[in-house]
Amino acid sequence: MIDPHLHAMLCRNAALYPNRPALEFEGQVVTHLALLQQASRIAQAYHQAGVQRGDRIAILSRNTAEMVLALSACELSGRIAVPLNHRLATPELSLIAQDCTPKLLLVDAEFIDVGRAMIEQVQHDMSLWVMGGTVDQVPNLAQLIQGDACPLPEPPRTQDTACIIYTSGSTGRPKGVMLSHQGMVESGRVLAAPAVVRPDSRQLVIMPLFHVGAAAHRMAYLVHGGTMVLQRKFDAAQVLLELSTGRITDIHLAPTMLRSLLDAIGDRPITFDQLECVKYASSPIPDDTLARAIKLFGSKLIQFYALTESGAIATVLHRYVHAEAAQGIGVHRLRSAGQPHLGCQMQIRDRDGRVCPPGVEGEIWLRSAAMMTGYWNNPDLTRDNLVEGWLRTGDVARFDDENYLFILDRMKDMVVSGGENIYSSEVERTLDSHPDVLESAVIGIPDPHWGEAVHAFVVLRPGATNPGADNLIEYCKQRLASYKKPKSIEFMPTLPRLQHVQKIDKPTLRKPFWGDNQRGVN
Repeated sequence: MIDPHLHAMLCRNAALYPNRPALEFEGQVVTHLALLQQASRIAQAYHQAGVQRGDRIAILSRNTAEMVLALSACELSGRIAVPLNHRLATPELSLIAQDCTPKLLLVDAEFIDVGRAMIEQVQHDMSLWVMGGTVDQVPNLAQLIQGDACPLPEPPRTQDTACIIYTSGSTGRPKGVMLSHQGMVESGRVLAAPAVVRPDSRQLVIMPLFHVGAAAHRMAYLVHGGTMVLQRKFDAAQVLLELSTGRITDIHLAPTMLRSLLDAIGDRPITFDQLECVKYASSPIPDDTLARAIKLFGSKLIQFYALTESGAIATVLHRYVHAEAAQGIGVHRLRSAGQPHLGCQMQIRDRDGRVCPPGVEGEIWLRSAAMMTGYWNNPDLTRDNLVEGWLRTGDVARFDDENYLFILDRMKDMVVSGGENIYSSEVERTLDSHPDVLESAVIGIPDPHWGEAVHAFVVLRPGATNPGADNLIEYCKQRLASYKKPKSIEFMPTLPRLQHVQKIDKPTLRKPFWGDNQRGVN
């Protein structure tokens, strides 16, 4: 029996499919055997640099072949990969590095200045290596790939942490989600099933690999020996060009990407006969986008709902549901997030922890072999969210009589815009730091392109001069990642409050934008 760790998956693919491509990127082809060999050499370089098993290696890059090689070397050798969101501001990245204390920071040449700034800002020793180019006096990963074959490193244990993926906490502070080798293998097994991933499957990878969705769907191809075709970043025209080759069988998109792809296709009579699966996830999908997608892709569509903490395993809305909806059957199911994955047990519980019957709203609790083992360096938060083997998601939902999950809201006020998680408290704290702002409230409002957009309500201090929405948005942009800044600001004399607790009444603020829309969050 093959142990459920990623070392075994890499070795298995090299043995069974040595000459089949594991990875393609901008004309570069890496076979499964070459992936194992190159990852082994990089792992040896980690060792020679003093990075031991269990040490963290932070990786700051867009989707590239070298990023996958660096990740694979960690997975092969028991180092813990920490893929970083390149869209974050440098202070945010440094805060993450300060939390997980990586011994090594690998950056794409595009981000070398960010990497150097992080080295200066953290309070521990952290070496800097570069990928995707050469930089004077900085070790280059490409040079480490060359050379003679080297022995395979000792495999990790199945429960060892494979990676730490950071997501903003309920307070807006980063929290590191620890995913084990066994959990990542389970994610790959489960996610491969609805898409029917095979060794001859070819997935176009556009979602950034620092996201759990892309990481988990990469696992599906690692477990089954398929081919990942990487694109450095999303560009609708380039995606359409790649799909037109007829060589892609599988694609994973955020709804905003799907909308842009549909816009690029327009009314052209294009067919995608070779394409078997179009997966969408990460944020709410507008009804008109879904209707257009069903018209074009029909039974190829699959929707996933999950969290970073769940290891990308929660629910799936299968292809047949989309196919039936296209024929007018069970259309209401399209407003759901689907049904629980095989291997994922899910309950809706009330505030007292009691299981709710179908139709009654409550918090989603789930458990599976894929979910996190805890939060890095945060035992208190781990205890709050992992209760007797169950993960508390913080999402409010209900089941119907067929066990389709309908998600209604997020208990912690997270906005999901273009697949990025944005916590209102973080934006509010930034707005409130402005000298003219007394208080603020931030919500997500429907956006036809991004799924949700950040909208802020602002109350000014008495006697303050109104700085204007544009100036406040720029103020936030200078202090937060650009995608977190408000897209719009509304000035109010006061904010509505729940009288019994004097908390800001966000449901009242949301109602004019969402109305009776039953599709809250996906």
